[in-house]
Amino acid sequence: MRRVGILVGFMAKKFHEMGICQKYSDEYKYYGEAAAYHDIGKAEVPKSIITKPGKLTEEETLIMRQHPVFARRMLHRINESSGSGIPKHLAQLTANSAVYHHEWWNGKGYPYGIGSEDIPLIARVTSICDAYDAITSDRIYRKAHTRHYACDELEKNAGTQFDPALTSVFLDNEAELTVFIKRISCL
Repeated sequence: MRRVGILVGFMAKKFHEMGICQKYSDEYKYYGEAAAYHDIGKAEVPKSIITKPGKLTEEETLIMRQHPVFARRMLHRINESSGSGIPKHLAQLTANSAVYHHEWWNGKGYPYGIGSEDIPLIARVTSICDAYDAITSDRIYRKAHTRHYACDELEKNAGTQFDPALTSVFLDNEAELTVFIKRISCL
């Protein structure tokens, strides 16, 4: 989740520099911090599903796809209690990232089936960065793919799964992003 937060923060800054985030005032500054919680709902998914080395069954997939709904409930409970660890200025951004990052541009995502501009901007950015990170990272069920493969997948799914304008900016900045990630990984 931390890597995705870093990717989102980097890209939000790029989007802002290009004028894409202008109508969102200065909230873009908090996108990375908020997006670091994007998979918080997986805390309620059974560990046996999260760590399964093989293909998930249909039932396991349905449970896994509930993690945005679990996130909504968790964040609601957290925000109602004191001392949650999530600063108040991040509450709505965190919820938007965690709840909507699996919605697709064409409306065929989950859990609510919303699309295009109805998906909060932070969730559209998180979706791209999460997919890139998932493709380029080792998983329990497969080895990491190359950056080139990840970029091809993002490009192929721009306009269906991903916001096409944001995907284009991501791809245009992917080489710089990779250098940035390597630099901070050494810290």
